[in-house]
Amino acid sequence: MKRKRKYKVRWNRVLVTLLIPVVFLFLLYFGVIKDYEQERLLKIGYSKEEIGKLREELSSSELKQLSDYSYLSFLTELVKLDDFQIEKLPAYIDYILELEEDYNLDNVVYLVNHNITHPYSEKLVNVVKNEYFIESRLDRYMQYDSDDVKTIITNVNSNLDYEFYTNIQKTDTSKGVLLLVNKYYQLDSDYYYGELVTMDKAYDNKSGSQLSSVAYEAFKNLVDDAEKEGYHIRNNSAYRSYSTQSGLYNSYKNSNGLTWADKWSARPGHSEHQTGLALDVGVKNEYSLGTFESSEEFVWMKDHAHLYGFILRYPKGKEYITGYGYEPWHYRYVGVDVATYIYENDITFEEYYAYFVENS
Repeated sequence: MKRKRKYKVRWNRVLVTLLIPVVFLFLLYFGVIKDYEQERLLKIGYSKEEIGKLREELSSSELKQLSDYSYLSFLTELVKLDDFQIEKLPAYIDYILELEEDYNLDNVVYLVNHNITHPYSEKLVNVVKNEYFIESRLDRYMQYDSDDVKTIITNVNSNLDYEFYTNIQKTDTSKGVLLLVNKYYQLDSDYYYGELVTMDKAYDNKSGSQLSSVAYEAFKNLVDDAEKEGYHIRNNSAYRSYSTQSGLYNSYKNSNGLTWADKWSARPGHSEHQTGLALDVGVKNEYSLGTFESSEEFVWMKDHAHLYGFILRYPKGKEYITGYGYEPWHYRYVGVDVATYIYENDITFEEYYAYFVENS
């Protein structure tokens, strides 16, 4: 029994020995260090009330960082914001100290959280918060001469801050049926999508027209269903090779001039027809494209094509985006889901591509 009591006494001494430095550090912190932090912040210009609010949000090491700055009147409000990120505190402060105009703290936090370092402005905030904002194009958005954010986003995303047929890129053919071909994106001379198949006469006003197999199957379903309702839709022009398009474009240019040719025809390598996914439609045994808009088939096609995966590629009122005149006969296969989205939201394929495809 005496031995147990002896060990108990020894353990008590050990505990006391261990607790002494802990208590000392506790007292040192709250009696000296914490008071030192407060004194330092008071000297900078913070009130005791402000210091209390800051201590609720910041650690001791973070409070020490504040001695590197003069008094920051916005700080207590900043640290209380819902989207405030403690690790970005120096970035928030540095960004705000560079500002020379009025600002909104919530907007500053949003910009810094998204690693936007561009000089603050309302235009910048509205651009960055737009649902179709693409970070890699920020400089182009800000340089675009407009104050209307929708116009800025739409036009820059569609490359309209460049002249047509400038800054040309190779078409990203890995996008499958969603590859983009226009006045900024060019196909290699030997490219077409998938397998080309010869169209049956029941679907074709011409003879021997070809179309990519995936687009052809969808077009056959479209034509068959339209026939059941009394509408007689046929192909008038489908796949065109690079060389065929070259001859057609040069003929238009020689006959009508460059401006007319560029409005109504694509330069070789820039034609959707070369993909095998696009076709010009008409009425059965009617070969003139110009008469299609006045037909009942046009109305049916306009309202139903998306259900089969086709979009009206060059719509009226969107010529400034597509770069071509309104073509009520030109349809492009993109798949049912994408075609339906484009139809329901009344946007061009250029816009859809920039929003959802290009960086995917």
